[in-house]
Amino acid sequence: MRLSVFIANTVSTQLVIDLQKIYANYLPEASLTEQALAQLVTQTTSRLYMTMFNERHIGAVKVQINATQATLSQLTIRDLTRRRGVGKNLLKQLEKSLTTEGITDIEYNLEEVAEVELLATQAFLSDSGYQLNNHIATKKL
Repeated sequence: MRLSVFIANTVSTQLVIDLQKIYANYLPEASLTEQALAQLVTQTTSRLYMTMFNERHIGAVKVQINATQATLSQLTIRDLTRRRGVGKNLLKQLEKSLTTEGITDIEYNLEEVAEVELLATQAFLSDSGYQLNNHIATKKL
């Protein structure tokens, strides 16, 4: 089965379970409750792009849009599925979707990334065409 990327806008039991697994080592425990994750999915100020494989959500990234700029945050892929192209596919599909909406710039503040993940995240973003300047990764679409 292929990877699919979509905007999560409905909360289901499976989505909550999968988000708890995806964000287990990324978000504080208080942000992993059913209520907190439901709020993350249904926020009107941002979108939660998800990637799915075999009916399981395996990656996510939060996107806020302001005019022609998108700001990414909370980008993570479930530990078990890393280094298999899932993150690159998520970014590629996200960028394609944003381009059709007239978004021209993407930014990701790497200060939110844990120190142990920083070098790998920087390498991943660099390989995905992002320019790194201090703790900010940017890309022109």
